[in-house]
Amino acid sequence: MYPALFTLALSFAEFNMVRLSIERFVGFGNFSSLLANPQFVATAVRTIYFGLLVAFATATLGFLIALLLNEPFRGRGLVRVFVVLPWAVPPVVAGVLWGQMFHADVGFINAILYRLGLIDSYRIWLGDATTALHVIALAEIWKAIPFMVLFFLAGLQSLPGQVFEAAEVDGANVFQRFRYILMPLMVPVAIPLMLIQFVWAMKAFDTIFVLTRGGPGGGTTTLNYFVYQEAFQSFNLGRASASAYVLLLITLVVVIVMLAIRRLVSRHWEGAS
Repeated sequence: MYPALFTLALSFAEFNMVRLSIERFVGFGNFSSLLANPQFVATAVRTIYFGLLVAFATATLGFLIALLLNEPFRGRGLVRVFVVLPWAVPPVVAGVLWGQMFHADVGFINAILYRLGLIDSYRIWLGDATTALHVIALAEIWKAIPFMVLFFLAGLQSLPGQVFEAAEVDGANVFQRFRYILMPLMVPVAIPLMLIQFVWAMKAFDTIFVLTRGGPGGGTTTLNYFVYQEAFQSFNLGRASASAYVLLLITLVVVIVMLAIRRLVSRHWEGAS
């Protein structure tokens, strides 16, 4: 509790880096200065978008891959091993690899797209804020998919097969079995996984630091990286602490909303079934 409480105290104060002590308490001054900063507001919106994008994309891809790996086919064990490999790669190493793939001069993404005629010239992928943000999201999705696949696969293998067999005997087609049986049973698994992934995405740092350092023009700066900039580049621990608690508050609000959506979806599926 000490780091959390000390950070909370710092968010209401000015910290003297020379004396390593609290200079004076400023109340909500740090929070008001942050909310009055358009760059901080844009960073907060960007962070929410980034977290939701990574969470939903990872859940969707993880669920589809888990469906595939749940079916019997030759070489399934080897494919399962390959799916888990991204989880074993250290985040910094993964960031370097993604940076090399999207490098403007030597990256093979440019080479492939150019040879296929999809682009007229090599693009500077990380030179555009929007493109760079989605490259970072792609790297985070790739890194998190194994976690999603493992838990979705465990959920699929725990489902009662008799229910699907009975539905098939009653004449339910693949779509109906997916909609009225599989989805209601998997919602309790999917929502918690999305919540965990959303929290992880909100804390993304390594990939951003390696690929863009928050650039270009702050276009890939998320709240977690903003905290780092305020604390270790500007040495403003008060604003950094306030930013950290804003990040915590935003995360809690989104988590509460997603839990409410989970209850609504569960009621909907229960009513439909």
